[in-house]
Amino acid sequence: MQNHVKSDTSSTIIATIANQEDASQTVDIVYLQEQSAFVSSGIAHHFQEKEIFIPAHLVVSDLQLMGTIVAEILEKLSRARDRDSTFTYASRIEVMGTAYTLEPYGDYMKLSRADG
Repeated sequence: MQNHVKSDTSSTIIATIANQEDASQTVDIVYLQEQSAFVSSGIAHHFQEKEIFIPAHLVVSDLQLMGTIVAEILEKLSRARDRDSTFTYASRIEVMGTAYTLEPYGDYMKLSRADG
């Protein structure tokens, strides 16, 4: 599988989200300048699932969106683990009244607006 994300030495952690049910499970939100994108960092470590890749243009209009999406997915991952059930990324999600798709993108799951 081809990795679509370049190795980048100019990445910056901009936020950290903790699981409400298990504060030891944290996911960083990292900005990759060369990719003009935000990615999660911690989902693979805690849940052995792909990280999330969010193009910067989706975040520019609403920074809260990124945190809300990652927090929602983190909670679903945690519930699946607590129930010893299998987690699968949904191909379509709705967050804050807007529909998005998630599709494999190298080592990530890429978020895109469903209408665009």
